Amino acid sequence: MEIAMFLKKTALTSILALLLAACSSNAPVPDEPASSEAPQYRSAGLDNEAAQSSPEDAQPESAGSISAVGPVASVNGEEIGAEEFNAQVAMLQAQAQLPPELLQQMSSQIIENLIDQRLVNQAIEQSGVEPSQEEIDARLQEYREEFEASALEMYGEEIDFDEYIAQAGISPEEIRESVYQAVAIEKILMADGLELPDEEEAQTFYNENPEAFTRGEEVRARHILVRVDSENPEDWEAARQEAQELHARVTGGDDFADVARENSDDGSAQAGGDLGSFGRGRMVPEFEEAAFALQVDEISEPVRSDFGWHIIQVTERSDEEVMTFDSVKDQLTRELRNQALQESLGTYVAQLREEAEIETYPENIQ
Repeated sequence: MEIAMFLKKTALTSILALLLAACSSNAPVPDEPASSEAPQYRSAGLDNEAAQSSPEDAQPESAGSISAVGPVASVNGEEIGAEEFNAQVAMLQAQAQLPPELLQQMSSQIIENLIDQRLVNQAIEQSGVEPSQEEIDARLQEYREEFEASALEMYGEEIDFDEYIAQAGISPEEIRESVYQAVAIEKILMADGLELPDEEEAQTFYNENPEAFTRGEEVRARHILVRVDSENPEDWEAARQEAQELHARVTGGDDFADVARENSDDGSAQAGGDLGSFGRGRMVPEFEEAAFALQVDEISEPVRSDFGWHIIQVTERSDEEVMTFDSVKDQLTRELRNQALQESLGTYVAQLREEAEIETYPENIQ
């Protein structure tokens, strides 16, 4: 993976992990974030909106889902109640849109994550570490700026951090508590001897991995999709004719974005068909070949893919370039620090587990 995309993805997954922590009242720090690929054009829908559902409900609503009817674990005499487990399930359903079958398979992992969160929360309380409001404000602003900048680069649109967490059902108090806990655990780990990488180490990494800092050729494109859900040749021909009519409109002077909003069968329609910037290997082959063959502002003839017929317009192009150290040093240093923190946190939690009295009650999950 090229480092440019890696850094953008890391910024977003780090913030999203923080948001997941905020969804749980006893989530002290984010667990290691799961890999989250940038949106790829692999289906007819490209909705990136945050789910509106709140994880506060005690019982998941989806039929066939799982729920706890009693405590799911005990950590050093403190119970992890059904409401905490159910809130995590509801959050995963709403934000990650996981099906009930997968949630059932994940129930034991959800419990283990809650145990880790409770262990770290107990450690913070026992340590007496109390980050100041100034430290919380500074870290929260750092998260906000990093999230918004990375979202703009990856998706080609501005996503307001505060609006995003509000849509995710997370209150400002919850996000501040999560930041408080993240700063506190960092202080504890550093007091235990953790040394975080600095700019000099980032420079060394940069020098030793020159190929990783090459940004490949990219285009920014928008499209209009006439979707075809049938294998019937007549349906494909009817859709092609519709696409040809839309093509005549956008090449005849009609505004491309307006036509996309009114007629495209893709989730990007609400954004005027805009798919943001992408490199090679991100789209289905037919779409990619057509898009990279276009010049800026040029509009393709209808292009067929497994999803239907696409009318594509490239709005920006960027050639391959080598990123300078100055342009990546801040984000690279943060990522190297985050990696060191995650490794240290894993070791620390393992030690807490060895010293803790832990019981689980899977029989309380239905």
